[in-house]
Amino acid sequence: MHASPLTGLASYPEHRLLATGSYDGAVIMWDASRYPLKQLWHYACADLVNHVSFSRDGSKLAVSSADGYVHLLDAREGSLCGHLGPHGDDVNAVAWHPDGHTLACVMDAKDIQVAMWDLRSGTRLAPFIGHEHGIYALAFNPDGSELVTAAEDGTCRIWDVASRSQRAVLQHPGDPETVDWSPRGDFIASGCDDGVLRVWDARTGQLAMEGKEAHAAVRLVMFSPDGSQLLAGSYEGMLRVYAFPSMRVERELQGPMQWERAAAFMADGDLGVGSFGGRPMVHRASGEVLGTQATYGINSVSAQGSELVVGRDDGAVLSLLDGRLLHRHPSIVNTVVLGPHGLLGSGDYRGHLRLYDRQQGRVIASQHLDSGPINTIAFHPDGERLFTAGYDGVIREWTRELKLLRTTQAHGGPVKSLAWSSVAHVLVAGSSDDTVSVWRDGERLVHIERDDLVLVNGVATSPTEPHLATASRDGTVRIWHGLTGELIDTLPACHIKSVKAIAYGADGRTLLTGAYDGIGVIWAKQADGSWRLRKLQRHGKPGVPSVAWAGQSAITAGWDGSVCRWSLKGELVTQYRVSALGREGAVGA
Repeated sequence: MHASPLTGLASYPEHRLLATGSYDGAVIMWDASRYPLKQLWHYACADLVNHVSFSRDGSKLAVSSADGYVHLLDAREGSLCGHLGPHGDDVNAVAWHPDGHTLACVMDAKDIQVAMWDLRSGTRLAPFIGHEHGIYALAFNPDGSELVTAAEDGTCRIWDVASRSQRAVLQHPGDPETVDWSPRGDFIASGCDDGVLRVWDARTGQLAMEGKEAHAAVRLVMFSPDGSQLLAGSYEGMLRVYAFPSMRVERELQGPMQWERAAAFMADGDLGVGSFGGRPMVHRASGEVLGTQATYGINSVSAQGSELVVGRDDGAVLSLLDGRLLHRHPSIVNTVVLGPHGLLGSGDYRGHLRLYDRQQGRVIASQHLDSGPINTIAFHPDGERLFTAGYDGVIREWTRELKLLRTTQAHGGPVKSLAWSSVAHVLVAGSSDDTVSVWRDGERLVHIERDDLVLVNGVATSPTEPHLATASRDGTVRIWHGLTGELIDTLPACHIKSVKAIAYGADGRTLLTGAYDGIGVIWAKQADGSWRLRKLQRHGKPGVPSVAWAGQSAITAGWDGSVCRWSLKGELVTQYRVSALGREGAVGA
C-alpha cells in the first residue's frame, strides 16, 4: 500500500494490470484480475511520482518523477530497465510513440520543452520548443506524426513530430493541464482551470464541442481505448463519463477520497481512479465502488499560544496539545487556521468549510461550496470575519456564522494562500497564475507580476512592517512592500524544490519555510542585511507542506505524518507522531 495520495495511474486491460504512483515516491503494480486488488511489486523513486504509462505492448512501464528522470521498469517484475535524464526540472508526464521505441516527456517551469528519447540507443533527440511555462501533459496522434501538449501558459499546442514545428495553438481562458488525442485521430480533448471540457477538431484546431461545465478545474481528460467514451475529472470531486461524440453524460462518479488527478479504463467496463488514500479506487461497471485505505499525511498546521492543530489526509482535525480528535471532514483537509476568540477554521478538498469553537468543543458553523477545494483560510483580527479561497480564483468573505458577505474574482488561476496584514490592514493572496494581489474591502490595491515569479504557493505578512513574503515553485523566497508591490529582497538560494509554505516570526526579521525538498529552513535577518539560515532536516520526502511559529519555536509539518518543534538554533525539541492519533472513523479506513 502507498503511504501518500496517488498521483498517477495506468491500466493494461489485456494483462489485467493496474499501475499506481504516489507522493511517497513509490510505484506499485496491482493484479486487477480479481478484487480486492493484489499487490504484485513495489518500486521506489528518489522523489514523488507524477505520472505512469504502459508501453503499447504492456511490457514496460514509464514513470515520470520529480527527481528529474523517467524510470523505465519491467512491467511484470518491477525491475529497473533504465533511466532517461536528468532533465532540468520535475518530469510531469510521459507518452509512448506508436513505434514502441521512442518516448516523449514534459517538464516543469525550469525546463520548458518536450524531450524525446530513442530507447534503442538511449539517445536524447531534438526537443520541441515553444511553450512559455511548465508543460503538464502530452499525447501522440495514432500514427505518431503529431503530438499535442498542454501547459500553464494558457495553451495546448499541436506539433509536427518530424520537423518539431508548431502546427496550431489552442488558446484557453485559463491554464490547461490535461490533454488527450482520440484513438481515431480526429479530435483532441483538453481540460482547463475554468471548469470546461473542450473538444477540438484535430485537423483544423477549431473548437468542436464542449462538455458539461464543472464547478472547478478540469484536471483529467481521457478517451477510452475504442474512442466511444470520454472521461473528464474535475476538482469538485467528480468524474464524468461521456458517450463520444454525442457528449451525453453516461455516468457521474464520486467518492469521499477520490482524487481526479489520475484515472484509467480497465477491463469489463471498470474504471480505476486515483485517491487520497493508499490504494486506487475502482468504480465497477455494476455500480459497486471499491474504496481505498486511509493515509495520514499532514497538509496543514496552525499554532497559537500553546495550541497546535493539524489537518490530515484522512479528514481528521487534531489538537496536538492533548492528542484529541476535534472533528472530522468527509475528505482530505487542505487547511486549518487558529483564529481569534478560540475559533478554528478548516477546509477540505470537497469544498466543506467549518468553524469550530475551541471553548465549546464543537463545530458552530459550516458551509459546502460547489466550487471545489478550499485551499486557504485567513481570519480578520476582529474574529468577526474570515476569508477563503480555492481553485476557482475567488476570494470569499464570510461572517463568523459563515454567511457570505462578498465574492471577489481575484485571480485567473487557483489561489493557493491568503494572509491578513494587521500592519497594512490588507488581505494578500498568492496564486498559481504566478501573481500576488493585495486587497482592501474588495478593491485590489496591488498586483505583483514578474517573469521570474513562478506559481506562488504561500504568502505571509510581517507583524512589524507593511511587508509580505512569498514562497514559490521556482524555489525562491522574496520579500515585497505590501502597499506598492516593490521587490525589497530576494533571499539566498537554499531550497532545491518548490517552496510550499512560509511564515513570519513575531520579530518581523525571521522567516520559516517548508518545501518539496523535504526540509524546513529558519531565516534570520542580520544587522548587515544578510540572511543566516538553519536547515531543519527531519521529514524527508515527499515534503514539508506547512509551517508555523509557536512563540520562539519553529513548527514544521510533513506529509510523512509527523510534526516537529525546533529551537531558533535549528535543534529538534519535539517530534509528534501524528499519524498514530485519531484513526477511529478515518475516511477510507
